[in-house]
Amino acid sequence: MSAAAAQGSVTQPGFDVLGVRLRPRRRREALDALREMLAGDGAHSLYFVSAATANLAAENPAYRETLNRGHLVLNDGMGVKLAARLQGVVLEDNLVGTDLIAQLLSEPFERPLRVYLLGGRPGVAERAAAHVRGLFAGVEVAAFADGYCSASEEAVVVERIGRLRPDLLLVAMGNPLQEQFIDRHLARLGCRVAAGVGGLFDHWAGELRRAPEWMRRLGLEWCQLLIQQPHKWRRYLPGNLQFLWRVWRPQLAGGARRAAVAALSFAIALAAAEGVVRLIRPQILERYPDGLYVPSASRQYKLRPHFRGVFRYPEFQTEVRISGQGLREDREYSPAHPGARRILALGDSFTMGYSVAADESWVRRLERLLNAGQRARRYQVINAGVPGYSTWQELACLEEEGPAFAPDLVLLGFFLGNDITDNAAPRLPVALRDGRLISTSFERGLLPFPLRLALARHSHLYHLYHLARGDWRLSEDERIAPYAAYNERAEAGWSATAELVGRLTQLCNARGMRLIVVLMPERAQVEAEAGERLAAELARAGSPFDARLPNRRMKELCAAAGVEVIDLLEALHGPGLYFPQDGHWTARGNALAARALAARLRAEAPPSEQRASLRTEPSP
Repeated sequence: MSAAAAQGSVTQPGFDVLGVRLRPRRRREALDALREMLAGDGAHSLYFVSAATANLAAENPAYRETLNRGHLVLNDGMGVKLAARLQGVVLEDNLVGTDLIAQLLSEPFERPLRVYLLGGRPGVAERAAAHVRGLFAGVEVAAFADGYCSASEEAVVVERIGRLRPDLLLVAMGNPLQEQFIDRHLARLGCRVAAGVGGLFDHWAGELRRAPEWMRRLGLEWCQLLIQQPHKWRRYLPGNLQFLWRVWRPQLAGGARRAAVAALSFAIALAAAEGVVRLIRPQILERYPDGLYVPSASRQYKLRPHFRGVFRYPEFQTEVRISGQGLREDREYSPAHPGARRILALGDSFTMGYSVAADESWVRRLERLLNAGQRARRYQVINAGVPGYSTWQELACLEEEGPAFAPDLVLLGFFLGNDITDNAAPRLPVALRDGRLISTSFERGLLPFPLRLALARHSHLYHLYHLARGDWRLSEDERIAPYAAYNERAEAGWSATAELVGRLTQLCNARGMRLIVVLMPERAQVEAEAGERLAAELARAGSPFDARLPNRRMKELCAAAGVEVIDLLEALHGPGLYFPQDGHWTARGNALAARALAARLRAEAPPSEQRASLRTEPSP
């Protein structure tokens, strides 16, 4: 089959997308052209052109010529459909490679179709090959290989493919690498059709989920891909806008009407993307309600007395009430009456328990468990947790508020996820504005601050973009810095933590208070899947992951200071203990933490109290 024939009948109107030449085809016509290539002689190339592909072609003339040498070049996505429409060409079918290749493999052939899979990350091509073998009865997988190879290894791969002579070679290296690979080696590959298929293997291997049918019909599949691959934000957000500008720019010379159409289309695209993100991957817009905090000279901020508000998250909504003493409590504490034991719980958001109702927090559950069956003695457990607090802020809180509460026991909730690294800095990187904590990095930006603040409060798309942009701007070392406590790279944090624990010990000893440090594990230490993901991320940056290293070092540090430790890592087992997106404890996680603490404290009580404590809360 000749290249001219593969490009379509000369009577069909062609169109140009940023210098890449295409002809309109129905899905059946494209499949028939591919079947003819597979039945004939010679080697043919198949490329799919999307808005991102066209952007690369506009910036790289050599890549543009590579695409134009393709024997069959098909339209992929709403952007190319729009570019054709501006030239008076109507594309009836969106020829997405993920769908078209699957449909081709489902077609009947006279003999089994031999396919070679090349590309993807290590392990992905293997899983994709297993998917092909299980789904397409008329297909034989000749071989597979990942797409990570050097120039010398590439020659070996090409020689192997040429020796196997598959009917169809699927190359999933991404643009522009896959088309350049095919263009360089087509004559030596020994296949009848070599196709650049982008992320097809990731779909087949289960790494990516397809968008719902309604999104595909509306041309919004890119939103689904962006949600799953936020690191590609430049391709899908500024990239799509750049494509629209490039295809519309020649049309805008015609007058203001076209400019208005372009602006309206852009606004509709943004609104659609916002809706899709809200539906499929909602973001955390407001970490804390407006007005929750007031300034503090010693702690940067503290909870506003008599505050009422709601924490609104995609995974939960909880009401928060702050007492006149600045605590998440529904009571005011006067001096303790004789015979009462008072426990002060210091810590951050894990101690405050903002992800659950106040009665479901581990602090309130612990109080109920300790008081179960007690007659002669009552326990009071005071919740002094404040979101974001580090150990130095908790020390300042105890110095200032401790005398008013006069606790017998202080439980210091120490979150292993960030307290060690946060302690290395003398201040947190936040500023207080109108009762709201603002990251110091957020105060700088191209857009006016009020506009960025409004977007941060209301736009899920803005948060997804900001998250991806932050990941892209950080270096590998900066990305793994929050997890330095899991290797030997957090010495400044460990040194500061040792000093702070020592000062806390001295303060408690001076005031006759007992101190226990409660080690609160991070999700990656408890859930195997989360731990494996974090270990893989750190490994890519050349950093080891020792899940129990922070616990061992904290125990050694506390032992040196003469401080007791309760390690909750031993008590937290099973699913559903952490909210997957927010990362804080669920009601079940709080319940298990409270039971572990109550068991330890009860074991130290007099035997008469242990016998009296017969009633407990239901199992979580």
